[in-house]
Amino acid sequence: MLFSTRLFSLLLLLALAIAPSAAFAQIEEDTTTWNDSELYEDEATEAPPYFAVGGGPMVGLFMPNLDAFNKNIAQPFVGQDVSNSVLMVGGQGFISVPWVANLRVGGLGYGGRSEQCCLDTVVDGQSVSRTLEYNVGYGGLSIDYVLPLNLGKFYIVPSLVLGLGSVEVFAQQATQRGEFNITNEFGQASKNITHNYHSTFFLYMPQLQFEYTFAGFMMTRLSVGYQGTAMGEWEVDRGVGITNSSQLDDINGSGLIANFGVFFGLFP
Repeated sequence: MLFSTRLFSLLLLLALAIAPSAAFAQIEEDTTTWNDSELYEDEATEAPPYFAVGGGPMVGLFMPNLDAFNKNIAQPFVGQDVSNSVLMVGGQGFISVPWVANLRVGGLGYGGRSEQCCLDTVVDGQSVSRTLEYNVGYGGLSIDYVLPLNLGKFYIVPSLVLGLGSVEVFAQQATQRGEFNITNEFGQASKNITHNYHSTFFLYMPQLQFEYTFAGFMMTRLSVGYQGTAMGEWEVDRGVGITNSSQLDDINGSGLIANFGVFFGLFP
């Protein structure tokens, strides 16, 4: 009986010694489980894959360098400078490329003009009205890369536009007609003269776009960039060549541009 009592006491002491160790091991296990959950929460904050398809209107302010235009064309013809800012109006559509993450392609068209209208002057004793316009327009392919930043509904999108376009200078001198006569319209003594000077260009336009989406179906964009143009040969009146176009050589479609657009479609 004494041996049994001693054995029971020994077992009781061993049990009391093991109990704190078991409790401590249980606390370590709970802590490990809590740390694993924290890792899962970090993974859940990663930005989801980007996909968008849509289109909409755009309006922009294009700021070409028209110093050569004003010196060589505007001042001799109308005696005034044309504004070095052009209001541009156009539109764009685009879609994400599914096999390349964050890549988006699209097409756009843009155009605008700056003018001096209806300057009244006297040529050879006859009153005439002169009008001068600088026109620029183009269409192009847009290639966008949406930066993979977790900024909620806000996105930063570097972009490159490549395309073709043209610059046109419209110059008109006209008098009021008492009556229409096709022979008189092209008579040598006529003061009614209209010319269109035209040159095509290759467009390259890097830009940075800032976009914000609303409710997944509407997006607004503000962008800034540089509209670069590689000009071709100048012609007049639909295909008539100009042997010496030195007064037109420094006239192009290049300059800074900022635009704003509203687009509708499917957005993240």
